[in-house]
Amino acid sequence: MKKLILLLLIMTSATLASAVEFRSVGSNAEFNVYTFDGKYYLILTFKDDGINRLTNHTTVKIVLTDGTIIRLDGINASSSTDMNSTSFYNGFGSSFTIGGSDDKHYAIFPITEEQIESLNIGVERVAINTIPEVYKRSKWSGKKNFGQNLYNDFKNLRDELTDDPTY
Repeated sequence: MKKLILLLLIMTSATLASAVEFRSVGSNAEFNVYTFDGKYYLILTFKDDGINRLTNHTTVKIVLTDGTIIRLDGINASSSTDMNSTSFYNGFGSSFTIGGSDDKHYAIFPITEEQIESLNIGVERVAINTIPEVYKRSKWSGKKNFGQNLYNDFKNLRDELTDDPTY
């Protein structure tokens, strides 16, 4: 029994160690890190809403705590739409359905090692060129360690063909 529990703990920790970490910037935007073929990328997962829709040619501006601005230009590389609906019965023999969709986009931004290093300074503000209004945040849960967490995520990336660190 003890061996079984130990095996389950090892499997769980191995799964968690390889899981993608998402770093939130408000309710619409999450970032995670990615590498392939020796190049580094920041991936934005963005959920459209009524006033913020991601464009095909996406730009992210990150203001660091020392005032430096990192500008990342990328593309809206993929998207998904989840359809949802709820039916209601009114008790008088009829019903109605309310539905909608959630549009989620995945934009990819090449990032240099110098830009990765600067994330460790800390992040003060983030702006994303959504339309018709810019998505900008200066306050969000996890802001204090946002830059350092992304920096550490890059440090912990593994090569796509081996388990060797890439950074």
